[in-house]
Amino acid sequence: MEIGYFGGVVFSTSDKKVLSFRDFKVTAAGNWGEHKRVGKKPQWEFLGPSPQKVSFVIELDANFGVKPRKMIQKLTGYAEKGTINVLVIGGKKVGSKWRTTNVSSAWSQIIDGGELIRASVTLTLEEYQ
Repeated sequence: MEIGYFGGVVFSTSDKKVLSFRDFKVTAAGNWGEHKRVGKKPQWEFLGPSPQKVSFVIELDANFGVKPRKMIQKLTGYAEKGTINVLVIGGKKVGSKWRTTNVSSAWSQIIDGGELIRASVTLTLEEYQ
């Protein structure tokens, strides 16, 4: 069953493959400008919304039909090439478009020959206008 997707990465669960995520967080904030005034407290002006940010952890496990090293390379490529993608969860777009600002991977199981079996990737995205 499909959970959603980010670019060419499809999150899904089935009896042959499990690619899912956890700790999904969305951050929204306002952008404020400060006007310093002599002898008075600063005056604040709302300039508009700041780009939203999304972060989540993707679990990669070869025992569940995923190739961790290949997936890490794909996600790293999004960040290093400046690829802009859409993020869809449950058939609904989250925001509009996203740029990958950070990819951090933790390799938890490597077997003989250096094959990566299990890893997790923390993906950080920022809204792109």
